[in-house]
Formats: sequence, C-alpha cells, structure tokens
Amino acid sequence: MDIDENSPFPKINPSSLTGEIGTTILKKLVETKLGWLYRQNHQENDFGIDGYIDVITQIGQITGKSIAFQLKSGKSYFSVQNEIGFVFSGNKKHLNYYLNLEIPIIIIILDLETEKAYWEVFDATKIDKSGENWKMTIPKKNEFSELSKEKLLQYVSPITDFVSQLENEWKLNELLKKGNNRILFTIPKEEIVEMKFDFITDALERIQNTPELILHLKSRVDLSFNDYENDSRELFEIQEVKKWIVELFKKSNCFPYLFALDKASGFLKLAFFAHMPFFEKSIVNGRFKLEYETELGVKFIETLFEMLNEYCQEKGLSHETNVEITEKIIKYFIHGEE
Repeated sequence: MDIDENSPFPKINPSSLTGEIGTTILKKLVETKLGWLYRQNHQENDFGIDGYIDVITQIGQITGKSIAFQLKSGKSYFSVQNEIGFVFSGNKKHLNYYLNLEIPIIIIILDLETEKAYWEVFDATKIDKSGENWKMTIPKKNEFSELSKEKLLQYVSPITDFVSQLENEWKLNELLKKGNNRILFTIPKEEIVEMKFDFITDALERIQNTPELILHLKSRVDLSFNDYENDSRELFEIQEVKKWIVELFKKSNCFPYLFALDKASGFLKLAFFAHMPFFEKSIVNGRFKLEYETELGVKFIETLFEMLNEYCQEKGLSHETNVEITEKIIKYFIHGEE
C-alpha cells in the first residue's frame, strides 16, 4: 500500500526501530544462551544504562545479583576496530554514573544482520580518552554465548544463601532470649596477657545487633576469669587483669546497661577497683576491707552515668530505662546491694 510521504501519519525514528530490534535479539540471547532474566530500563531513565541482566541459578532461583548494560545495535558500531576487537565510543556524561554504580556494567554491541553480540565489562582502567569523550575496545573473543556465563559471573559477587545463615542467627537469638538467665562470658588468661579484646567485643557487638536482644539482656551480662582461680591474689590485685579491664572499658559504652548490677555479679565491681591505682586491703571480721581514694571512686561512677546516657540516646532507650539503671548503679555502688 502506497501512502504519500506528506500524509499526516506518525513516524517512527529509524534509530528507534533499530534499537527495538536490538533489544529483542539481546533478550533472546540472554534468555537462551545464559538462562538469565532480561530486564529493560525505561528509556527516559536510562542514564546510559539500557537495562539489567538478572542472574538466575540453574533451577530458576532469582539470586538478587544483576549486571547493568548499555546496548548499541547496528553496523556503525563495528566500523572501527583493531586487532583485538571493536572500538566503542562512549559519552563523557555517563562516566561518573558508571563509576559510582555498585553493580558491574557491560557494554554490548549487536549486529542486527548476523544477530551476534559482543561485550566487555566497563572498567576505568580499560578506557582511554577520545576527543571530548572516551573509548574502549570490545574484544572479538567476547561473543555473547553460553561461554559468556562463567566469564560474567566473575564480575558478580558470590551468591550467598543468607536465609540459612539467618536461621542459625535466629536460633542463637532464641537461646539468648530464653528465660531470665544471665549471659556469662569467660575470658581466657591468654586474652588478658596478650591484651586481646576481639572475643568479648565481638560478642557484645553481636548482642547489640538486635534491638530485641538489647531489651532482653538488660543487666544480664557478666564476665568471669576462671584461669585465675588458683591465684591467691584477688583479681583486682593482678596488674595484667586491671590493665585489660581498663582498656576494655574504653571500647564500648554498653557496660552500665548490659552488665549485671546485683550481689551475684562481679565484673562491674572488679572494673571499679581496676580503675583505682592505689588502695589498701585489710581483713576485718574474716572479710577483706578495701580503702581507696573517694574522688576516684566518684569519678568512675560518674563515668558510668555518662556512658549510660550516651548508650540510651544511641539505642533509642527510654528515660524510664535510664532512670531504672541509674538507680541500680547507685544501689550497687553507693548503698550496697542487699
């Protein structure tokens, strides 16, 4: 049917038609050669990215891993070549977007006649200046085929079954939240002597990752130093223990909130005396008595109050909780726990 070219019909831009044909061919290649998912970007939002290829496992699981791509179709993109491959010219305006994107990007050129496509991962080290823009070589060896699958996976971070990991985390959370028992961490002597803190700081951080655990373990954590049980000295008389505790206190503000404040707990009292450089020990009625500088004792307790204020603010804990712990601290250190 012949129609006058001046007739009032909408017209399609030849380059748009070429692009549509190219996307159709690429979609087929992605789905048949790779077995992955082709996801086209809306043209008005491409910013130099025409779409995404979603990585799918052999049994059809969508992994959450994607590769962004820019597709150029037509003979013109094969006109300049060198011994290695085809020279692609890109727009400078896309560079910052590409370089800040946190997923891999591949540049694809596609021959509409042969329906063959070639690709290369965009990498700042692979491009060169070309006038006001940039250029890169797309190797002839990188023809889009079944072999591309393994190559492309090298640019994607490992696929992890996080659900299985979370199941284990949730089981541990349930154990930690079970009942009203306290959590007692035993610190090996080796950690003390070598001034290592990763074991306890990692454990405390693990507890604080989950708001539910923070709420459940309020005033329920304590430390023990079983390797020193045969030492005739009290723990606060052993310099290496004192030094370790003082350094530990610099690494977190969680101590007044998480650690137990009752007569059965020992760490916070131990920490109190660890911060006393000098004290006198005597035996009265079969029990030892300690005398220390009052000002230093007051300073330590004030530090606990400051740490508690910071902690409650950071974790979004209520004023009522702050007051509750404050009263426990006063009872524990000043009035004496009944």
